[in-house]
Amino acid sequence: MSELGLIILAGGLSTRMGRPKALLPWVNGESLISHALRKGLEADVKDIIISVGDDDRLGLAIQTHIIDTLSNNEKERVSIVRDSVKRCGPLGGLYSALSVGASPAYAVMAVDMPFMDVSLYYEWLYKVDEDDWNAIVPIGCSGQREPMAGIYRPSIVPLLQAVIAGDDVSLRHAIDIIGAVELIDAQDQSHALRNVNRFEDYQWARALAENEFRRVPLISVVASKRKTGKTTVVTRLVSELRQIGLSVGVVKSDKHGFQMDHEGTDTDLAYKAGADAVAIAGPTETAIRIRTKEQSNLYEISQFMPVDIVILESRSQGIAPIIEVTQEGHTEAFISDSMDRVATIEIGKLDRDVPELVRHIQEMMRSLDGRRYCRGGSPIMG
Repeated sequence: MSELGLIILAGGLSTRMGRPKALLPWVNGESLISHALRKGLEADVKDIIISVGDDDRLGLAIQTHIIDTLSNNEKERVSIVRDSVKRCGPLGGLYSALSVGASPAYAVMAVDMPFMDVSLYYEWLYKVDEDDWNAIVPIGCSGQREPMAGIYRPSIVPLLQAVIAGDDVSLRHAIDIIGAVELIDAQDQSHALRNVNRFEDYQWARALAENEFRRVPLISVVASKRKTGKTTVVTRLVSELRQIGLSVGVVKSDKHGFQMDHEGTDTDLAYKAGADAVAIAGPTETAIRIRTKEQSNLYEISQFMPVDIVILESRSQGIAPIIEVTQEGHTEAFISDSMDRVATIEIGKLDRDVPELVRHIQEMMRSLDGRRYCRGGSPIMG
């Protein structure tokens, strides 16, 4: 089936998130909805229908800030649909979109599944031998059906209408009713099926997405004032991350200058004689000292470190994802943006805050690694 359309479910009350999901910022200047839309356009699906529930403001925002910025050829492939039946959740969005769809079948992508890959839908289509199906639904790693990442034919609209008229309007119940559903084992594709329901889920998913584009993943540790305890947090993190098998680099700035080499050593004498760079390699350590005209960029330094993850220690706002260190009774405003800040650590409660942070970092690294991430030929968390 070459002519596959795409339905992006962007409506919903977002009660657990506490704010509309579709317009949340993602990476590279995108929002969750523009990220999903771009993937559909790049996959060259026949048409894209964005379901916005019954929220006129959301539909207007998507039209004005996203669709109106597309080329004319792209605009022709995209439409916005409001729910024709209110308060039916994802089922209402699917029903309303399929009712106006012109493609033979539609892949459904929930806007809160930012790691979904459109190519997977084609892969699942090829796994189905017969052509007499109403829906193709993946089974995730938990063994549960994932209907918000399924493929549906518009011919099931009358069946969905009957479900909407009943008491149970859940999408999973609809799958039981429509029949002829092909189930696809997608347990090894759990990363693609991952959704972000809570704000914390969203923050760490965005942290993962930011680090997917980096040679070396990183986190920043910041604080609004000196002597808050950043270094204490950094050293604790280094220790605990090493315990779970990660090699860790640390990069920090020093506005006052510093002296790394020892007075009178051969490398110190060569540097003072005017060498622009000196290096010394020992059996267990290597050090490089480079003369610069201005302070080096911390991010650029981090990307050349031969480690699994780098911690940037900074008094500035840092680079996402950010951990902000606070003292007990902190009342000042945070210096980091809430969208970039994945955690706050109270310096007097390290035993409570650090283990939870390490757990999140480990999950992020496992997602980046595919549980077999290698740097320098050395697998971690094997």
